[in-house]
Amino acid sequence: MPFICENVECRAVLARGQVRSIREDGGWCFYCPDCKARNALNDIGAPGGPVELKQPERPDPPHKVIATARPLEDGKYAAQLRVQRALGVRGTYAVEEHWEQLGVFPDPNEAVAHAKSIAADVLAGRHSPQ
Repeated sequence: MPFICENVECRAVLARGQVRSIREDGGWCFYCPDCKARNALNDIGAPGGPVELKQPERPDPPHKVIATARPLEDGKYAAQLRVQRALGVRGTYAVEEHWEQLGVFPDPNEAVAHAKSIAADVLAGRHSPQ
């Protein structure tokens, strides 16, 4: 099974021979040869036996989520959201999904928080904004 860089901008798919695993204070890891990002590894070998390293499983790949608050003329803020779903190949994302106005809020922080909550639901398959 290959390793996949967890850096959302890189997503390099690497054969085991392409990475050098090292043990640091934070545990086992490898540094991506392309972007130099640190990627965690778990030792799943038997205690006292040889080290057997596996990349921790993520529930989902690292998607790009950009939640913003667009100022409106009346002093309020429109919640906006852009989502790019990460695919399991190097640097590739699915087509971007974009929503201009998911609601209007008096505070920009509320607008961003709302957009982020919608993003979580979208990525979990629980919501499809119109």
